[in-house]
Amino acid sequence: MRPQSISAIVQAAIDTERSVELDAFLITTTLDRVGELVEGGAFRVDPVLRLAINATPASLLDPRFEAGAFAARVRAAGIEPHQVTVECTEQQAVADVGPLQQAVAALRRAGFGFAVDDAGAGYASFALIAALRPTVIKIDRDIVAGIARDDAKQALVEAFVSFGRRIGARLLAEGIERRADLALVKALGVVLGQGYLLGRPTERPEAPRSMDLLGLDGAGMSARAAIGGRVERAAQVARMAGNGQVPSLQVGDGRFGSD
Repeated sequence: MRPQSISAIVQAAIDTERSVELDAFLITTTLDRVGELVEGGAFRVDPVLRLAINATPASLLDPRFEAGAFAARVRAAGIEPHQVTVECTEQQAVADVGPLQQAVAALRRAGFGFAVDDAGAGYASFALIAALRPTVIKIDRDIVAGIARDDAKQALVEAFVSFGRRIGARLLAEGIERRADLALVKALGVVLGQGYLLGRPTERPEAPRSMDLLGLDGAGMSARAAIGGRVERAAQVARMAGNGQVPSLQVGDGRFGSD
């Protein structure tokens, strides 16, 4: 069977109404791996080191993702909720934002950071972002790519930066692969970044080069580059079968793989 892209796996899970199951599987796998790294001393427990975990709106509304249970699972892995940012990945329109607002507020009260992923693309609208009040707004890679030579993209990022400042959110540019684009987003006021120019997924934790290139204080350091390889392999374990279905995923009793 030919390997599938991560986006194809996610879309297949959504199409078969199994996105919550897939999210639970990936989060459990990621936290288990973090726990192994912490126990083995390979994962540096640092108050500024942050782990980014993706979840769809459907997952955030599911009882198994209740904030208290999630916080307990994170602590069991050897890190604290304030070191974790939950990234809301918009693959579908949100019919009723009220329950999602409540779920996000509960996560924030538990100490988690919250990010809206792929802003400027798909369903991640200004209205939804304003309603959810994220701590981080992640600008979609299609907007970032080639921004150094595209006035329209620059104007859009300027709007996001102004918007973020008004609601107290920091901006992160996704998919940074060119130094010209990095310099431009920095000049526009974007303070966080990720992309192959800054660092690739690795087996063992390494300090992402984004901090050196962006000149930040370290408060937004992401563990994505450190354990990204493992997370991607976890997704490949859940790759689609030949008929387009996502295989059965075991998630214990539903609360992040507890026995």
